Amino acid sequence: MSEYGCEHCKEVCQNYRINFPSDLRQAIRVVQDNIADGTIIESDFWPDQHLKTTNTPFSEIQSKDPWEDVLVYYFQCPRCTQLFKLSAETYHGSGGSWTPIKKGSL
Repeated sequence: MSEYGCEHCKEVCQNYRINFPSDLRQAIRVVQDNIADGTIIESDFWPDQHLKTTNTPFSEIQSKDPWEDVLVYYFQCPRCTQLFKLSAETYHGSGGSWTPIKKGSL
């Protein structure tokens, strides 16, 4: 068994680095498409050790700026509950990522 995901979500079980606003726009569009086709769902998971920094629900996020200064969202596979994190620091432009969260790492 893989440490990441299942057959249903295997195509989104990859790391994607966000270096530019265009990368974030693309990541948002891909996440929206994957939500629409049922590959992933937005998760209410939030690690206890982190302050929740994102106020806008993902469903209200636009694929173009302006965005909040810090975006952090969690998603999961509806079948195996594999977690994924989309994060980006937009104010200073330091980038972000789409990351599957290794099972047992939290």
